[in-house]
Amino acid sequence: IPPEGLSYLDEAMFARSIPGEGELPLPEWIAALPADCVIGLEVPNLASIQRLGAEGQARACVEAARALGA
Repeated sequence: IPPEGLSYLDEAMFARSIPGEGELPLPEWIAALPADCVIGLEVPNLASIQRLGAEGQARACVEAARALGA
């Protein structure tokens, strides 16, 4: 379910959650992957980028992904 007032398209393009903060069970999914699996991040979040800057948004996403064990 997208955030209040956003369509699914808008949520997908502009309001993705930082890894681990959304609804998906990422820790379980990551644990099921082979150890040598490469994982990429795609976390467009316009509000976060405006608040933190692009570098700050990227840093927050990488730190969250690392905390998940990715």
